[in-house]
Amino acid sequence: MMQKIAVQTRVPFDDQANDLSVSYQRVQEELRQAGIDQEKIQTDLEHAIERANAMAMKAEIANIELNQIINTSIEGMLLVYEDFTIKRINASLLRFLNIDETEAVGKKCHDVMTSSWCSTPNCPLTRLLAGHDAFEMDIKRRRRDDADVPFIFSATPFRGIDGSVIGMVAHFKDITERKYAENMLKEANQRLERLSASDGLTQVANRRCFDQTLTREWNRLRRMQEPLSLIMCDVDFFKLFNDTYGHQGGDDCLKAVAGALSATANRGGDCIARYGGEEFAVILPSTPADGALYVAENIRQAVERLAIAHAKSQAAPYVTLSLGVATAVPSETGGPEQLIKCADTALYTAKSSGRNRAVLWDRRDNPEYVKTRLADIPANKEILNLIDMEFMKE
Repeated sequence: MMQKIAVQTRVPFDDQANDLSVSYQRVQEELRQAGIDQEKIQTDLEHAIERANAMAMKAEIANIELNQIINTSIEGMLLVYEDFTIKRINASLLRFLNIDETEAVGKKCHDVMTSSWCSTPNCPLTRLLAGHDAFEMDIKRRRRDDADVPFIFSATPFRGIDGSVIGMVAHFKDITERKYAENMLKEANQRLERLSASDGLTQVANRRCFDQTLTREWNRLRRMQEPLSLIMCDVDFFKLFNDTYGHQGGDDCLKAVAGALSATANRGGDCIARYGGEEFAVILPSTPADGALYVAENIRQAVERLAIAHAKSQAAPYVTLSLGVATAVPSETGGPEQLIKCADTALYTAKSSGRNRAVLWDRRDNPEYVKTRLADIPANKEILNLIDMEFMKE
């Protein structure tokens, strides 16, 4: 009986021992697995730290490279955030502004670089934040030495990670040399234009310029219905002057005559031109006939006062001018060539009448020329009435 009880008691004990063994093994396995997991976590953590360190190193290298790129650029560069705070500014722009980095970074852009567009809708940053694309313009900035420096200013959006505009990248390209070259080219073109429009000897307008000016003034005064006067001038007995005093003397004579003409007909719109050889022409816009005849007489006297000796002249012992004057109110049916024809006719009359005189065109000399409408000019009616009275006497 007692033996049977002992056997029955041992069986449960063995089961408990087995259960404890199994539990122990399970705990051991879990501890082993936990150790493996911990090693993996440690390894992963170390790898993450290595990656973070590598990324930080790359970011630092990138920042150094970016600073080198920005600061070695000859263009001024500026990074401004949407609150108008300067985040970056390169060495070139700092040199131009004559300040150091601490005086710019963290400051408001309108405090560092005041401009007329500040606090207005034209502010570049305001425009970019409103959705405008990148743009550029020519501007001038004044240095601290008060010198104005021309720049090409360009503004481009600076975007955040989500792609939204969070600021502006501004570039300032100094174009002083380009502007200097442009100005030199402009001056050269102006000199070339003046040379192409002026007579090489006398420096007054040449024939090409005369033709262009006369046509332009004819068309302009046709619209305004105002008179246009023309004076044709010829140096008396100039061939004999050349034969007597030589070509150099002749050139000096023409230059002196041109100077006298320029000094006399000197209104802003007047044009003095060398028409050809020893012949000159004077265009007088918005000038009635009596006014043109007055100018012509002043020119004649001015040349007389030069007192240039002319031993072979049959008009006077000095150089003189014969002048023909014509005036017209330009019409739709006429043309400037008719005005030239009338002035030439008056010049021929002056020369055939003894030279050294100014003659106003007389329509009796060319009765077919009626398109000039000389009688329409109020200042000329008295003159024309006198001409008609003389014509009736004949």
